Amino acid sequence: MLTTVRWGAVLLALGVGVLVLAGSALILWLALSLVGVDGAAGAATTFGTLLGFAAAGWIAGRRAAVSHVFHGGIAALGVALAVTVTAVLGGSPAPTPQVLLLAFFALVIGGLTAWLARR
Repeated sequence: MLTTVRWGAVLLALGVGVLVLAGSALILWLALSLVGVDGAAGAATTFGTLLGFAAAGWIAGRRAAVSHVFHGGIAALGVALAVTVTAVLGGSPAPTPQVLLLAFFALVIGGLTAWLARR
């Protein structure tokens, strides 16, 4: 199945997903900080990560010729890998159950948005 993957679509979607993650997390963090919400950075990062999964899945699903759900899942998993590597390099222990939950969310959200993009 990996031979039918359009890697250009997946890499483009990965880049867009990471940019959406960073941009939306930054904007939401600034807005929540101005309002005075405790834990604004964590909430903004969580929302940005989920939005990044959705954006990556959507772009990959739109650009894939076949297996759009698979492309969306792979692109969102790439975003999850970027988040995990960034967290580990920042000093987080990244427990296995949390990494598996992140991968599960990436597959579900990326696949669902890719499916919606092709409808």
